[in-house]
Amino acid sequence: MKRAFTMLEMMMAVFILGVITTLSVLTFNAVSSAWQVSTDYLDKMQRTDFALSQVVGALRSMYYPHDGKVDERYGFVLVDNGKGEDPDSSDVIEWSKMGKAIVGNKSSVADTVHRVQVMILEEGDTSRDWPKPIEQTGLYARLCPDVALRPEKEDVDFSFSNDKMYAPVLISASICGFNCRVISEKDTSSLSADDAENDVKKFEDTFDKSNSVPYKVELSFKMVNSETRSYQSGPPPMVKIIRIPIHEQSLDGSPTPTDEETAPAGSSTRGPRGR
Repeated sequence: MKRAFTMLEMMMAVFILGVITTLSVLTFNAVSSAWQVSTDYLDKMQRTDFALSQVVGALRSMYYPHDGKVDERYGFVLVDNGKGEDPDSSDVIEWSKMGKAIVGNKSSVADTVHRVQVMILEEGDTSRDWPKPIEQTGLYARLCPDVALRPEKEDVDFSFSNDKMYAPVLISASICGFNCRVISEKDTSSLSADDAENDVKKFEDTFDKSNSVPYKVELSFKMVNSETRSYQSGPPPMVKIIRIPIHEQSLDGSPTPTDEETAPAGSSTRGPRGR
């Protein structure tokens, strides 16, 4: 005689099957969510790294005339607004450069000297008279021709002060905060040469020598938390320190000398200064 399942046994089997199914669904959803978050994070990292590389390249291609004169029109400008945790506390930097970094290969100014301004703008920003509304929060750049290439019109301002003249161009929408610090001049009076090259305690939030360029620049980019869209949470900032090649040149307007040109006779050298 075959023994059939009782009602209690069938109910227990259905209950256990339901628990297993529920756990499987929850586990699948958790794995899918984690995969999505990881993918989004890596995407943001790549976009932020690309934006950072563009700004770094633009700083390394900084331009300063070497005619023996100091000219504030080519100096580095740093507007300190805070620690860069959100758009309102982000800094603004401006300098002269050459090359395709930020502007791209097809830009008409890539082969000429031009000024570039980098900042964080928030969606819907109406604090300045931009040519068009800011549609996305992110890192933006503005470009204008070199002062020597601008038309001469007394009634028109061709500098960045004219907000209507140069529209901000979005570099990356994954960046919601930007902080810049500088070392104004190389100081080896209290440090060895090796220590001076790697000293991070001398970085400052302000740069008052607007007629020259700093010795080093530190960039910090804050990525937005895409899950909560919060400025105060999310991944840590990406940081990069750049040695400005033409720092010495900007101090007196003369070409940067190499170690071979300045070293005493018979002494050994190891390439251009600052490398």
